Amino acid sequence: MFALTLGGCATLRPFPRDRDHAETPTGERTLSAIVAELHLHLRDDTYRYDGGGSVGGHNVFALALWRLDRLRAQRARRPGARRPEEWENLDIVIEYARGRALERLRRYAAAREAYGLVAATGSRLADAAFEREEVMRRFARHSGRPDSPLRDAEEERAFIEGRIRTWEAFALEYHGTPFQSLAREKAEAGEMARVDWFERHRGVQEAIQACRRLVERHPASKLHANHLIRLGDLYAEAAHGMVLRSRANLRPFDAQRYEVFLDHAFALYESAGDQPGKRTRAEASNKIDALLAEHEGIRAHVP
Repeated sequence: MFALTLGGCATLRPFPRDRDHAETPTGERTLSAIVAELHLHLRDDTYRYDGGGSVGGHNVFALALWRLDRLRAQRARRPGARRPEEWENLDIVIEYARGRALERLRRYAAAREAYGLVAATGSRLADAAFEREEVMRRFARHSGRPDSPLRDAEEERAFIEGRIRTWEAFALEYHGTPFQSLAREKAEAGEMARVDWFERHRGVQEAIQACRRLVERHPASKLHANHLIRLGDLYAEAAHGMVLRSRANLRPFDAQRYEVFLDHAFALYESAGDQPGKRTRAEASNKIDALLAEHEGIRAHVP
């Protein structure tokens, strides 16, 4: 006999172990094993750390969802499959677990739908599902595309700024819950989009200021090293632009300013290389080598 819980939520009455195994395809994990593995990662702070990784390198949440979908499809093929309000406990747990996996995969609309089905069952998990359904409804609403096409660059910027404020508010509202890390990720993504907007519409100098703000506001993020590299790229781009404008006789070459840009770029790449992660260290090292190769002796060839 066993009882299934998901993230500290309501507990359903125990299932006979033979039913648990009987509903599982030969060679597949049982529902209890799937839920247990999923439960281990449900409180991962995915803003700070890479969450959902398994020993084999697969995403735990994606793998759990695949297995849950197989169980769900198998049970749906039974003669006289019933409506959600007539589901057995096993069906309810499968659907609720699907919601949790979808939630952590940022598939908020699909998670809302799964929780809605559980909420309609009137089971012990119904109240918990209803609460999560409401959160997913809000997250889905503010994760999608604009309601209508954006007319110009300024409207795009206003949309980005609005999204950042919304997700920052969600992060505060859901402080101390697993929803906080999801909201912080979305706010961070909005600030990354803002950096891109400034680079496209205002130029590299204003993009640098936006990226500096991104770096300063998200020092605890798992993407912090990426932000450092992005800022280094912008400084390298600024230095490269000075060279191009000088060669085209559009502006006198300011050697001191050029050196400042390069110093910032190298320092940021070195700082990124000091962060955890072999991939980040390799990328930072490659950036330094490329910058050295591009700018070695360049001042001697600039008028």
